[in-house]
Amino acid sequence: MRKSLIALSAAVFLSVPATSIAAPAPMTAEGTAVVGALDGTTEVAAADRFREIRTGQAGHRTQATSIHDDWGVYTGGSAVTGQDAIQSAYNDLTVSGDTLYAPTMKAPRSCVELVTAYNNGAKQVWAWDWCVGVNVARSVNIDSAFRANYVTSVNGHDSYHGKVEQTDAGRNTWTASLFNYRANRWDTLYTQSGTDQSRDNRSWNIFEVYASGNTTATYCTALGTRNVESSSYRIKLNGSWQAASTGNTSVLSNSSTANFLCPNLSRTVVHANDQWQVHR
Repeated sequence: MRKSLIALSAAVFLSVPATSIAAPAPMTAEGTAVVGALDGTTEVAAADRFREIRTGQAGHRTQATSIHDDWGVYTGGSAVTGQDAIQSAYNDLTVSGDTLYAPTMKAPRSCVELVTAYNNGAKQVWAWDWCVGVNVARSVNIDSAFRANYVTSVNGHDSYHGKVEQTDAGRNTWTASLFNYRANRWDTLYTQSGTDQSRDNRSWNIFEVYASGNTTATYCTALGTRNVESSSYRIKLNGSWQAASTGNTSVLSNSSTANFLCPNLSRTVVHANDQWQVHR
């Protein structure tokens, strides 16, 4: 993994505003479980790669990868106690060989990372446990049931509304939830307490890929013309929810565009910094 972060020298801004979606009801610490969620994940190899790179265990990889690259919005400091975003979700995006974790978001000290994962033909939303199991604790397939309950249309593609929030500061408890559009409520995906073992005191909402190849990785071909997008991104900073902006976040990458093994890949900030897109 390339460890140096390079701030993009110029972000591209479009005149199209982020899609406006009515704010849902506040989240509570306990709620109805996400429909179709199961313990763990069927994509064990993808989970292993995620853990090995994030915890610095590259020498123990179960599958070699040529690149591990990411780009997106980062925030420093432990004052961030929540993240909220509308994330693209494709039930027809089939990635084989490579692994695409995008979008994925985590707050500093958070016990839970909310990951959109594509690997080996599977399409899932994960709740990654960073405090106890250091693994996928809960997963839900992006299938017809998921679309019926948790999907809305944003800029012409399916998206879900996800939130990860600290629900008990004393125990460092974090709860990941998905908004159920059919029932008009937040459904709980996973809750965990403890000490964050991610070794990273930043928050992020990013496009991330583990891939291999010479010039074009298989995830790039699979992506086609689809937009991987995050919109309406908010952070809970010093106890108050606020839109991500140039004043409280930065757009960063651990690599240049060319190193993503995807010719003509475009990484675009649509609205600074609460909406971004990655597409070909």
